[in-house]
Amino acid sequence: MHRAVRQTPKEQETMDQTLMAEVERLKEFFDAVDKEREIAYDTARTLRRRSVKLVRDLQRQMDVDVEKELAECRVLAVQLSETPNKFGFVEEALQEYAEAALTYSFLFGKPAPTQADLGCTERTYALGLTDAISELRRRILTLLRQDDIPGATAMFDLMDDYYHLILVFDHTDAVLPLRRKQDALRAVTERTRADITSIICQKRLEEKIPGFETRLDSEPEPEAGE
Repeated sequence: MHRAVRQTPKEQETMDQTLMAEVERLKEFFDAVDKEREIAYDTARTLRRRSVKLVRDLQRQMDVDVEKELAECRVLAVQLSETPNKFGFVEEALQEYAEAALTYSFLFGKPAPTQADLGCTERTYALGLTDAISELRRRILTLLRQDDIPGATAMFDLMDDYYHLILVFDHTDAVLPLRRKQDALRAVTERTRADITSIICQKRLEEKIPGFETRLDSEPEPEAGE
């Protein structure tokens, strides 16, 4: 058992000065971190907003200079990736950016950029990749509405291949929090498979039974009580 040692006034003064100096050093350190956070927050907010908008514009097939937008976003992504303290909002912004870049490559048949190409972190690349694969469903539904079944089927084959590709990541959430995204993507993939299968079966039925839809539409409505 340790006994308390009575300090001399001089020793106590020296200890107090040492502790005060350490607290002052820590205060300066956290002030610098807080300033870094403010700068990173503004950068992350800009990157996230532009990335989300880019994905939306891509899905709507709007006229946008994607290469220019991605190049400008990469500058912001590199700045955030080099931030010593990885704040949560930094990872979210980098993930959105990776998703936008990969979605572009998937939708337009471009070579998929690597993590080094994008300048993001390995973790945010893997998370963004999973979300980009999910984005393929939106394009598939658009193709189905346009009655482009071959195009929708080809896009789904790509989606299914990429889904199985990311299953190689079987790490714990402490290393890579991807399992929930993988589960969500599996559900999206299976739902998309069911949608395409339903449309194909319906088209085949219409081809085998000429006037099928017309006859259905012309059948009288059952009277109440029947």
